[in-house]
Amino acid sequence: MKIRSMPEFRNILLSTGKVLREQPARKVGAVVVDKNWFFTLLFVLCLPGLIIAQDVPQNEIQANMSGYADNFGVVVLYPNFSITRKVSDGTSFNGRFLVDAVSAASTKSRFEVDGVTSATSRENGGADNTPDDLRFQFGGGVNHNFGDRTAVLNLLYSTEHDYTSTTITGNFIQPLAQNNTIVQVGFVRSMDKVFPQTRFWKRDLNVTTATFQITQNLTPRTVVQAIYSHTKNSGHLSDNYQVVTVPTTTDVVYMEPIHPNSRIRRAAATRLNYHIFTRSSVQLGYRYYWDDWEVKGHTISTLFQTYIRDESIIGVGIRTHQQSKAEFFKKSYTIDDELRTVDPKLDGASAVDLQLKLSFPKFPFVKWLPANENLKYQFALNWYRRETDSADWHSRLKTLYAYNFNFGVRYHY
Repeated sequence: MKIRSMPEFRNILLSTGKVLREQPARKVGAVVVDKNWFFTLLFVLCLPGLIIAQDVPQNEIQANMSGYADNFGVVVLYPNFSITRKVSDGTSFNGRFLVDAVSAASTKSRFEVDGVTSATSRENGGADNTPDDLRFQFGGGVNHNFGDRTAVLNLLYSTEHDYTSTTITGNFIQPLAQNNTIVQVGFVRSMDKVFPQTRFWKRDLNVTTATFQITQNLTPRTVVQAIYSHTKNSGHLSDNYQVVTVPTTTDVVYMEPIHPNSRIRRAAATRLNYHIFTRSSVQLGYRYYWDDWEVKGHTISTLFQTYIRDESIIGVGIRTHQQSKAEFFKKSYTIDDELRTVDPKLDGASAVDLQLKLSFPKFPFVKWLPANENLKYQFALNWYRRETDSADWHSRLKTLYAYNFNFGVRYHY
C-alpha cells in the first residue's frame, strides 16, 4: 500500500530546501566561505523534492537580501533574484542573478612578502579594491519530467576581480515503490580561474562532485534519508591572500601558503524527519566527513518546525560540528617545509550554529506590505560560533562569532 504523508508534514519538510538553494556561498579573501564545498552541501543538506520529487516547479519569483558579519572583520551583503517559469506540465525553466559585496580586513593587510618564493611583482600583500570583493553571478536551468522521472540541469557563471567560475549541476530523480522510495543521483562540475591581485599568474581550480541519495517513507509520519557524496578537487587549492609567518634564526619571513594540488573529499549523512503533534515536525541529522588530507568531521543537527496560525511556519534548530586538523597543518613552519597553511578550515575546530526560521503569508506588524495567497515572506537568522585549536593568522583570535541573515519574498504567479 502506498504511504501518503500528511500535507502539513510534507510542506514543512520541503520548505527546508528552498532558502539555502538561493544563497550561494562566497569567497571572502582570506576568510573563505568555501564555494566548492557549498555545492556538495547543497546535495547533502538540502531536501529538494523528497516527497513529490516528480512535480515540476511552479511559476515563481523570489527576491532575497542576505548578509553576513563576524568578529574577524568580514561583512558581506548579497541581494539575489530568481524566477521560475513553467512552460508545460512537465517542463520549467529558471534564471537567477546575484551580487555580493564583501569587506574583509584581512584582504587589506600589508605584509612584506617574499618575492622569490611567492612569485609576485608586488612588494606587499593585500588587495586594493573597494569593496574588497564584488561578485556577480548569473545562472539558469531546466527541470523536465520523463514520465515519473525528473531531470534537472543548471548552469552558473560568476565573476569578480580575481576569480571566475563556471559551474554545471545536474540531478536525476527516480521514484520507486509507489513513490515511497526516491533515488537521486547528482553531479557538480566547477571550472574556476584564480588570479589574485598579489600575484601575476592565473591558475585553474577544478571541482567534480558525485552524489547519491535515497529517501524512504517509513510511515505516514516518518521519512528517512541517506546520502553519500564524493568530491575531487584539483589545481590551485590555497588562498593567496593569506600569509604564513615563518620564523628564522634572525628574523621572520612572510610566505605564501602551499597546499597539495589535489584533494578527495567524502561525506556520508543520514536524516530522519518525524511528524509530531498536529502540525509540527522534528528533523534529526548526522554527517560524517573525511578526506585524504586527514581532515575528519562529525556534524549533528536538530531542527523543529511547526505551523503557527494559518500558513505561518516557525523553525528553531541547532547544529554542532567537530573536526580534526589536516595532516600538514602546524602552528609553526620552517622555510624547508614543502606544505604550509594558516587556513582555519584546515585546523582542528569545534562549532555550534543556532538557527531561527520564519515563513509567513503576510509580514507581521507592517500593514502596508501586500498580502495574498500567492505571496510568502521568509526570514532566517543564524548565530555561529567556531573555536579553532590555533589562533587565526590575521585576527590572532581562536574564536569566531558570526551572524547570517536572510529576508526573502516569494510570489507565485
